[in-house]
This record gives sequence, structure tokens and C-alpha cells, in this order.
Amino acid sequence: MMIAITIAILVIACLTLFLYWTYAPTSKAPRLLSQISKEVLMTGAQKRTYLKYIPLGLSNRKVPLVIVLHGSGINGAKIRAWTGFEFDQMADKYGFAVAYPDGYKHNWNDLRKNAPFPAKKENIDDVGFIKSIIESYRLAHNIDPQQIYAFGYSNGGMMALRLAISEPGLLAGIATVGSNLPTPENLTDSLQAPMPPVLMVNGTADPIIPYEGGNVKFFGKDLGKVISALATAETFAESHKGPKTTQTVSLPHLHPRDLTTAEQKIWLMGQQKLVALYTIHGGGHVVPQALTKFPRLMGKVNRDFSAPREAVDFWDLNRV
Repeated sequence: MMIAITIAILVIACLTLFLYWTYAPTSKAPRLLSQISKEVLMTGAQKRTYLKYIPLGLSNRKVPLVIVLHGSGINGAKIRAWTGFEFDQMADKYGFAVAYPDGYKHNWNDLRKNAPFPAKKENIDDVGFIKSIIESYRLAHNIDPQQIYAFGYSNGGMMALRLAISEPGLLAGIATVGSNLPTPENLTDSLQAPMPPVLMVNGTADPIIPYEGGNVKFFGKDLGKVISALATAETFAESHKGPKTTQTVSLPHLHPRDLTTAEQKIWLMGQQKLVALYTIHGGGHVVPQALTKFPRLMGKVNRDFSAPREAVDFWDLNRV
């Protein structure tokens, strides 16, 4: 009897700890001007899916498209929530379209050689999938092919980097959260052309992507090595030939209970912003924004700024 009680107590304790570290309720979507829709398209012989958000009343002018790429283990719907539904809200306000693609078996064939995900092992044509989405939007919604932007979190950030590096000219700008460049031996595509403008967000206490570089671990899986966040930003800046300057500022600390602080470093060529690195001191593997809660095991969320809103501002899309 005592053994059974002891086992029951241990099970309850383990379940409580598991829920404490992993449970995070999904936030409710705010009221929007249009409806999100689930779309299907064929990429080769594969059926792929994505969420589409098209604001009502888009003008006859060509409009930008923002592609939001989720991390491994989740999907387009989850990254829509984990970015606080802010891309949809800004699309309503500023007049751009949004796509939330679903990765193959919840992951992407990104620019790492050693990623042990199905998309990598099966060499899924995710570049072709994203290009097919862009073409579909261009034909149906008057999207400007010169104004395609990608926001990627974790594995999705690595996928955004692959799109920018392997397909020069495809993207007008990218933003990554929790994504550093792999070390040379772990890199599938080498950086040849200048990068489009890049905004990076990295936490110094990220439990998955080490801020200072090193081995990437995900639930016991070895995902190879990455260079540091600062070295990644410098690599992107140096892809542009010519004299550059940097500016570093600390962001205002808005919430006394927030144990993290944010610092911004920008690389400039004249007035042109090449790279912006947001370092979240004490921050985890999360997307800074005000609405969504993340599992505690992912680390602390900074509330001093919104990564989606900073990306839209960095890309100069916040024009009414």
C-alpha cells in the first residue's frame, strides 16, 4: 500500500513539475478586420499548408508580404499566437499581407547540415515551398515581389537565413529570433552576396541557441554548432563592402518585475540600416512581445519591446 502511495505521489510531483515548466495557455486572438484562412498548395508531389491573412480593402497598389516562419515542433498557428497576433494587427493598420507556412512534420530544411529533423533528412524543398507561396500571393493579391519579408523564430529563423543566403534578391529584409549562423562545417549555403537588412533578437540565457556560440541542444538532440550572436551580426554587416558605423543604446526598462533588459546595436552604412542586434540580457528562447506567455523552460520573456513591431519598423512597413 505504501509503495503504491509513494509511486502516486511521485507521479503527481513529476506531472506538476512538467506542467509548471511546459504549460503555457494559448492567447485569444484579438478582433481583426478580416479572417484567417487555411490554404493548401502542391510543391512537387507534396501537399503543403499555410495560414493566410489578407486585410480588407487592400489598395490597388502593390503591397508587401510578410512570411512568418515557426520554430521546430510547432506550426504556423502557434507562431501566429507566439508573435502576439501582432502581424495581423499591423497588416490591418499598414496594409500588407501575411503568411504563416507550416513546416514539414513541424520543422524546416534550414541551412544547418546537422539538423536531425525530418525536413533535413528527407531534403524537403522548403525553399521551393516558400517561393510557391510568394507566387500564389503575387497572382491573387497583387503582392510586390520586391517587398517580400521573412520573420523567423528558432528553426524558422534558420530557414529565413537560408532563403536570404541561397536565394539572393528574394527577400527585401529578414528578422530572426533565437537564430545564429552555424559554424562553417555545419553550414549548407555560403554567404556570397550582400544580405538584405537583418534584425536579430537573441537572449543571453537562451537554453537552446547559445548567445556566445557553441553546441545547440534541443531535448537531447545535437543540432551542431553555431557562432555567437555578435559574430553573426558582424558577418551580415561585413557582407556589405564599404565603411560602416555602429550605434548602441539601452532600451527603456518599462516593467519593474521584468528581470531582463534589452540593448540594441545597429550597423549602418551612411543612413542605411544593415543589421540591428537586440541583445536580451537574461532573456530566453522566446519572442519578446506583450501578450503571449511561453513555457517556463524556454526562459524569460522581455516586455520592453515587441519583436514583430520592431521588425515592421526596421523594414519601414509602418506607413499608413
